[in-house]
Amino acid sequence: MIDGENYLTMRQNNENYLSGYRILSRFVNQKPSTAGKILQLGTSFLGLLITHEEGHRSVLTQLNIGAISQPFSIFEGAAYVKGVTDITLQNLRDTDLPNYIRLHTAGLESDFSIITKTESLIALEEDSFENLNIEYHTHKLALIGYYLTTLIPKLSPSIKEESNELDRDIVGHDLYGAVRHLHRPNSEFYRYTDHDDLTKEEKKFIKKVGFFSLLNLLNPILIGKNNFTLSKNSKFNLGLGYTMAPYGGFIDENFWLIVNNRLKIHSYLRQSHNKNSWFLAGGFKIMNYKFYDDKLWVSTGLHFWSQPTNLSFTTNKSDFGFATEFNTAYKIYSNSQRKINLMSNVGLTYKTFGFIPEYSTLEKKMQFNLGISILW
Repeated sequence: MIDGENYLTMRQNNENYLSGYRILSRFVNQKPSTAGKILQLGTSFLGLLITHEEGHRSVLTQLNIGAISQPFSIFEGAAYVKGVTDITLQNLRDTDLPNYIRLHTAGLESDFSIITKTESLIALEEDSFENLNIEYHTHKLALIGYYLTTLIPKLSPSIKEESNELDRDIVGHDLYGAVRHLHRPNSEFYRYTDHDDLTKEEKKFIKKVGFFSLLNLLNPILIGKNNFTLSKNSKFNLGLGYTMAPYGGFIDENFWLIVNNRLKIHSYLRQSHNKNSWFLAGGFKIMNYKFYDDKLWVSTGLHFWSQPTNLSFTTNKSDFGFATEFNTAYKIYSNSQRKINLMSNVGLTYKTFGFIPEYSTLEKKMQFNLGISILW
């Protein structure tokens, strides 16, 4: 309902979409059928379009730039976020390059974040693979498919810039545009970058990005393995992931651990990279630890990082940053007969300057969130 000052942040969109999908999926799977699977697949595809484009749009909203999300224009050839002038985008590039690059990569950042959320839900047994496998595979294959266009350029759609600048997509091909502007931030401004527009050095870098993206295939959940047993009451899972960031990109090694069927932890190590250097990061989240006969749920996390100074693509210098989050949920209504519970959620997040996937701003900020959860 509330996630900071602006309405419908990337995190807010992703949480609400995934929650809605989970409720639909549980309802459909009460009586499994082919029609139900088709409904889940269609919902996943439409949800992917919405959350990807909303990822782009949310960056502009945070910067007080108005834009229109038009995800269903995909049926006419390509999904768009439009309604922004060239001079506005060029000024953003020239004055705030990290946010301009994030504007390109935010759709994939959104996809990556939903995938990681889904993996946590499955590995930590907050939801079942049966309910989430169609959604999970749809987002995972879409993410990898987009990155494969860097290795197989013929897979990229060819679109021409519209004559009216307000009808143009804000960035065109997310990856080609990001890589061109990372390498040549002072080059001639235009939105739609084709593979042929890239220099030899840029093509080499984008191939590296494409090969890194294949790390997203390394997760046992893809083949239906929720987790592995450590002991009678303890389980674990692990997997890799990759996506681009405002300074280049990052590789995640994710670890999920259930202890005594009660303590549920998602931890990760992260290696961020820019043009020539690597930077280390890591963090953890404790998910839904329950108190007072399961009426009060607490989730908390800590993230820390070394990232390129000023999120620069070219520097080998780094700055330290961190973020912490604390969220509570309290059961305000329970119907045991229908197995429906209603919970109120309140949370607080604080971060220093730096990039965290799905977080609304790169700047130092404390952010309040408020919501309602339906447990069914």
